[in-house]
Amino acid sequence: MDNTTCVHINDKYFSLSDLEMDCWDRLVQGAKKSRSPFHTPCVATQLKEEVSMRTVVLRNAFPAEKSLHFHTDIRSMKWQELRVNPSISALFYDASERIQLRIKGTAELHHSNQITNEAWQKTTLSSRRCYLSPSSPSSFTDLPTSGLTEQIEQENFSIEASEVGLLNFGIVSIHVQSIDWLWLNHAGHRRAFFDYVQGENQWMIP
Repeated sequence: MDNTTCVHINDKYFSLSDLEMDCWDRLVQGAKKSRSPFHTPCVATQLKEEVSMRTVVLRNAFPAEKSLHFHTDIRSMKWQELRVNPSISALFYDASERIQLRIKGTAELHHSNQITNEAWQKTTLSSRRCYLSPSSPSSFTDLPTSGLTEQIEQENFSIEASEVGLLNFGIVSIHVQSIDWLWLNHAGHRRAFFDYVQGENQWMIP
């Protein structure tokens, strides 16, 4: 481990500790800004021999706790998969700066607790629509449909009427175990690894 060695990236010099801070700064901004390239990561779960991937919306990033949050329907397949196997990975990529983060961790599922109740109170009507379908996500259907009534699709309902969706609302908290950072550059890529299980930061060969 060498926190004194620096790498020159996009006109700035970064040590390992600087890079780690930059990773979490990007994740925090990704949760706050919808236009951030880190706002919609791909997350992967595994059940037995099958790996599933999907895009989610990053809702919160907590650098001190080394955790990330995203919302989901508790009837979804990823929720059911994580109940059996809490191992989870997330992939973030900023195409403009050519920076990739591969994050591995374990999932903690929140439902009907203070965390979900507080987050639900901050959700908009548009977001609440996702939890108002009488059918579970991934259900098969004979017709192309959102699973919602036309009234709900058009957001023609009140906040009070949407409260029933809280029953289906869950939050996945990723307890980050490691961050694999990669910067792509035509003159030579650079890579670093931040291990929160062993408490070590190291440079890597890309």
